[in-house]
Amino acid sequence: MKIITTPMCKDLLDIAGINDYNVVMPNEIKDADVVITLSETKCDIDKIPVKLNSFTQLYNSIMTLKNEFNTQVDVKRVDEIYDLIQLNNQNKAKRCNIKVKVYSNFLKDTIADMGYQITDEDYDYIVVPDYMNDVKLTDNTIVVSSHKNVSPNIIKRLKSRYELLENKLCMQQ
Repeated sequence: MKIITTPMCKDLLDIAGINDYNVVMPNEIKDADVVITLSETKCDIDKIPVKLNSFTQLYNSIMTLKNEFNTQVDVKRVDEIYDLIQLNNQNKAKRCNIKVKVYSNFLKDTIADMGYQITDEDYDYIVVPDYMNDVKLTDNTIVVSSHKNVSPNIIKRLKSRYELLENKLCMQQ
């Protein structure tokens, strides 16, 4: 079976125990039996869509691939993700009163997973991805790295986003 994936999903396949695949850019997806890529990526090939915007989504995507391909996961990295989910869940109570306006679906997933209130009015902070140039930056705006300026290691990528948001949103209350 010929499996392809995109650079943003490569680490996911490694953690899920899939070893035989090719990495291509999203605009080069073709000639494969199945593509494993972000749910929002459009393609004409049979696709297993994954979401990688939160620790919970990452864990669920790993389990989906493990079950689909009957693989042995990287136990150490899966345990680390599970521990990060548990730590995040312990801290949700202190975040629930912080209101955040969010510009992008991937950041909405992260913010929701962290337990913040997402709203379009009467918000305390604004969270935007680094590629949005048309949002007026103010003192309460937090810019989060998206695709180009992030680690290819999915756990490091998510940890850096969670830590940035935690430090900027919670510590100022």
